[in-house]
Amino acid sequence: MRKHKYFTSFILLALVVVFLNGASIRRSVERSVKDPVPKGRPNYDAMFADGKLRIAVFWGWDHPRDTIMGSFPAFETLNGKRLYYKGKPVLIEIGMITQINEKPKAIFKSALEDKTIDMVIYSGHARYGKGMAFESMEDIFKCGNGDLVEDRHVTPAKVFKATADDLDATNFPQSYKIVMLNCCDSQGHFRQSWARRFKECGAPVELLTVEFPVFNIADHRRVLNLLRDVLAFADWKTIKKNYDSEIHRRKNRLIIDPVYNHSDDDFAMDSAF
Repeated sequence: MRKHKYFTSFILLALVVVFLNGASIRRSVERSVKDPVPKGRPNYDAMFADGKLRIAVFWGWDHPRDTIMGSFPAFETLNGKRLYYKGKPVLIEIGMITQINEKPKAIFKSALEDKTIDMVIYSGHARYGKGMAFESMEDIFKCGNGDLVEDRHVTPAKVFKATADDLDATNFPQSYKIVMLNCCDSQGHFRQSWARRFKECGAPVELLTVEFPVFNIADHRRVLNLLRDVLAFADWKTIKKNYDSEIHRRKNRLIIDPVYNHSDDDFAMDSAF
């Protein structure tokens, strides 16, 4: 009986070892060989249709304080101001949420589901594919592709399955929105799961992701570049060029996968600030 018990335990332990160390564990993130230049531009007509440009910016857990503070002057200057698009005024509203806000993860989900919010930007950790981190390292908006990945924030490293529980519980509205995931290798970690969820909801969302690690000491500069270009009605090519040119330690790639089919009218803009 004792030998049988030991043998059973050994088999179970061996299965666990195989499960955790098998070929299915993703220890590196696949990156594309080519760096495609995106076509078209954001759907500014849809974004400004209600006379407002509403932007929610989320700084994730453990974001450097200096980085967050570096965005304050621009946000304060822009918030409440108006720009003119095709001769009509558009009120700019910017909300900033950090880990010290009450239940920031819940606010993030609400922003994704809110049809009146035109842009949702997350800048912070990707937690090796777990998802966005908010109040703490383990306060995660789970939105992974379903891979087995290693969490190297802990010692020894732990293996976990990157599920999409929170993303699957998010109901994206039938309204145009831009979502930017400005976190390490969000292209490899999250594009598959997010694109699947957009398709399930039938949501016209433009997803902006990143290849290579994002060094968050300079994240505010990348975010501000994006906002500046959107306020100037830039096309996707320009937006990508200005993001990619903000080099810190290594070059990053902004990956833009447009979902909106543009008409000729979108490019005949006579608007100005």
